[in-house]
Amino acid sequence: MGNYFKTKPKDKLDREMIEFLKSRKLSHINEAIDVVNTKFPYSKYLEYSDYCDVFNPILEIWTQNVFQLLSSNSSLEGSNDIYESLAVFTIFSDEEQELKLQFIFQLFDTDKSGEIEKQELVVALEKCIRGLCKLVHLPAPSIKDIDFYAERLFLELDRDYSYTISFNEFKLWIIGNFELQDFLLKYALIQTYENVTRRYKEKRILYENFFINAVGNDKHDVCELELIKQLFLTEFNNQQLEILELLFKTLQDSSNAYLDKKHDGWICKQAYQDVMNAWAAFDASDINQDNEVSMSELKYLIYAYEGDKPDYYRLQTEMEILDMDQSGKITRDEWIKYLCVNEKGKFVFRGTLQHQFNEYDKDHDGMLSIKDIKDLLKNSMKDLRTSFKKLNSTLNFEDMVDDLIEDIAKSLQEGNQDQHSYQNQMLFLTWSQFKSFMERATLKQDQLRQYLAKL
Repeated sequence: MGNYFKTKPKDKLDREMIEFLKSRKLSHINEAIDVVNTKFPYSKYLEYSDYCDVFNPILEIWTQNVFQLLSSNSSLEGSNDIYESLAVFTIFSDEEQELKLQFIFQLFDTDKSGEIEKQELVVALEKCIRGLCKLVHLPAPSIKDIDFYAERLFLELDRDYSYTISFNEFKLWIIGNFELQDFLLKYALIQTYENVTRRYKEKRILYENFFINAVGNDKHDVCELELIKQLFLTEFNNQQLEILELLFKTLQDSSNAYLDKKHDGWICKQAYQDVMNAWAAFDASDINQDNEVSMSELKYLIYAYEGDKPDYYRLQTEMEILDMDQSGKITRDEWIKYLCVNEKGKFVFRGTLQHQFNEYDKDHDGMLSIKDIKDLLKNSMKDLRTSFKKLNSTLNFEDMVDDLIEDIAKSLQEGNQDQHSYQNQMLFLTWSQFKSFMERATLKQDQLRQYLAKL
């Protein structure tokens, strides 16, 4: 079915409906199965009134729309296949991919053997593919085509020649089939951790090549910003100009923080890579390329950038911080500014700070205690501890770290009218305060390194 994955939809995708389906959980689907088993244990199809009894708790205001799309005659007069509905709702559900695959595997393992036979695979593909196509307005392939595809697929998956397919064989095929995952991403807005990782790596390679092409080789560490601009404006001529201007400004401001001399018009490779890694993560997560990421997509953005799956509490905290305009979505400029330190109107990228903040924010409440920050600073100053010992100083290294923290805290209080209130707040730091704190800490550490080097 390789060519089928290039099929174009017959109508525009109802994004609002799809986003709603992506908010459903397997617990909702299990409740529907309980109703089916209780009220319609021998039924394979449901007319509209019965369909409402089973699926209205899942679909709510979308019940009628979904029924018509899935109906055998595209109206309320037809009937719907129960298993087709259960399968397609599972595909869209807001669950980990492996959980969804297990659910579908068990749904069509009708003899409960723990393995899927060829006929069970045929039925599973028929229900999943045809149901999905109906909801996203794609012409459904014929049953004959699906049967032929299932036959070939079964031979490919049955690697141990057992004439059955295990869940592991089924899962590995889905995870490794990026043609299928791109199809689901493009037409059904369904993302996976595996696919976002692949897309992120591809974007990173693209942007690395931009820098190499701009300087003419992979040896130089600085490049004229104008050359990078020309490549981006040519390659992404459909991108909003203000978004690209934000990128160019961030590259320039961040490079100035790296370069010994402030050269407007030049960018350094390290700053470029730091910024473009965050840019690539957003590219990989922005499913419909509208420079916005929804709450359901945020976990993939964080995973692409950091490599770890965020938990629910982390997502809630990050959403509150990132969504600066309270729109319910995260824009690309919100994401980049979130990872930057705003220094007098200059957006200096400090993405590594975010990794440090998350590592030490163990309870995921979006704040670090002074004890957490002490631990962080001690860890980042290991080289200074060694140098400090060589001096045989009467000072204690931990006392020096305490003095450093107190000194920075005082500098952060400068200009604050209610200093007593601010001093109490300094017992815990938010991400924004942490960025300011660590900027000053880095400066102090650099000064201390220079001092120790002279001794």
